[in-house]
Amino acid sequence: METAPRMKKIETETSDSLSSLPDELIVSILSLLPAKEVARTCVLSKRWRNLWNIVPSLCFDSRDWDGDLEKFAAFVCKFLHKRDAATDTHIFRILCHGMYINDNLDPIYSEATKWVTYAVEHNPRILELSFSGCCSLHIPDCLFTCKTLENLKLKMRGWDLLELKSSAVLLPRLTNLNLNRINFNIDNFDEFLSRCPILKDLSMEYCALNMPKFSCHSVKRLQIHYPRTSDETLSISAPCVENLVFNGDMDSRIILKDMPMVTQAIITVHSFVKREEYNCHLLSRLNGINSLDISSFCSKEMLQEELQKCPIFHSLKFLFLHEFCPYCGFDTWSSFIKNCPNLEELYLVPLEGPCEVDHEEHRRAKEHQNSEQIERFSCKGLKTVGIVYRRLSYSVHHLVERLKYMTKVIKGLQIVLLEDRA
Repeated sequence: METAPRMKKIETETSDSLSSLPDELIVSILSLLPAKEVARTCVLSKRWRNLWNIVPSLCFDSRDWDGDLEKFAAFVCKFLHKRDAATDTHIFRILCHGMYINDNLDPIYSEATKWVTYAVEHNPRILELSFSGCCSLHIPDCLFTCKTLENLKLKMRGWDLLELKSSAVLLPRLTNLNLNRINFNIDNFDEFLSRCPILKDLSMEYCALNMPKFSCHSVKRLQIHYPRTSDETLSISAPCVENLVFNGDMDSRIILKDMPMVTQAIITVHSFVKREEYNCHLLSRLNGINSLDISSFCSKEMLQEELQKCPIFHSLKFLFLHEFCPYCGFDTWSSFIKNCPNLEELYLVPLEGPCEVDHEEHRRAKEHQNSEQIERFSCKGLKTVGIVYRRLSYSVHHLVERLKYMTKVIKGLQIVLLEDRA
């Protein structure tokens, strides 16, 4: 057990070690801390007294105040008021949690508008605004004409882009745009995007996409998560997109158009609808794709509906199928596999839950049918089939047995087991 003098010596040595660092390095370390912790460092010593107010990265999180929004707002106002006015703010984040519709939030929003103005006046590169609950924040126009902004993330439930005039937008350095729970009720979103000439990464999460179409000509990576669409079909044109991520329902009325450059895609769908209600055509424009990661894709009939619009996937070499049923999966996906003549690696994640084939007699019939489907696989260049599992369940063992038929048809085929430790 350390004696009191010994403990004091260790603390002194640690303090001296920090004090020996140059100011630039200390400020870089402080940039990694929440703003509340940054402010506390002013009491460490005389040397630290003014270092906090030249930190270029600021993150204000209401959770650091146990959800007390009044104290949180007062702290932010005081912090920005005392901060060195000549110091740029390269990263600026406002994260407000615990905001409910019955609360009187007008004072918070009024102050938040001033915070955003402050951030823009200090040349931000990264700016994030996150407000839980229904948001009625007035975003100052200056945000959308910020010449230094490179990365913008807005998470504001119910905020309507209709309030913004696209002609007033000019973000010449913006490369990353993340919009969460935003309402798109405008037809000029094309113009908005055109005012971001070098935008490369566009992500829309839980957004209401109430418009007939939009185009994003410079975007290289497009992510759409759980979109909410109107009764009309939404047509998306993205001629330069190379990486596509779609996560949503099959009844989303979205049609992907003009995407000849896509080489990688992650497609996840979550609900099952009747064939006549199926409107979400995702695969038909991805004929040049090299790598496809797909999950929960509808029934065999709906997949065939997509294949009728799909040419042969000559470039597809890597295919990752999630929630693959050992009993009916081969029957469902055999037609798709035949459309991938140059496929080299196939990875399957077995379905752990109940399958549509539950009765034993139907199961035996499916097993026999699967054997025939596997033998008719036409991707002779297939080199590896991987089974990705979290636990060695019956489904995994059964899938291994089913795949043994493939080794008889394709010479040199390797079957591997990969544990998912995520």
